[in-house]
Amino acid sequence: MLISLRLWYHIEHTVMKYTYHPHHKVKRDTLIDHLALIAGIVSPAATLPQIYLTYSTASSAGVSFFMWTAYNVVSVILLLYGIKHKLKPIIISQALWLVVQTPMMIAVFVFP
Repeated sequence: MLISLRLWYHIEHTVMKYTYHPHHKVKRDTLIDHLALIAGIVSPAATLPQIYLTYSTASSAGVSFFMWTAYNVVSVILLLYGIKHKLKPIIISQALWLVVQTPMMIAVFVFP
């Protein structure tokens, strides 16, 4: 019994102090958090010229439906993850990705 108590004490005071408990609050107001939010907005915006080019030329030549569908599937998974864990940069980024990826998927069918 004494050995198991010592082992428990060791785990509790050395190993567990470096892990997050579900009720611990993690400060999310750091520089990297702000940069993640900015990147989450700028990255989808970088796709806008591709959308404009595809729709203005009425041509989806070279656009892969499989690629944009795969991106959308991943975005839905990451959006659900962000919602579950209340991660604002991920929620915003993935919602914006869905907004810009879906028109590209549609363009493959509208402009063959």
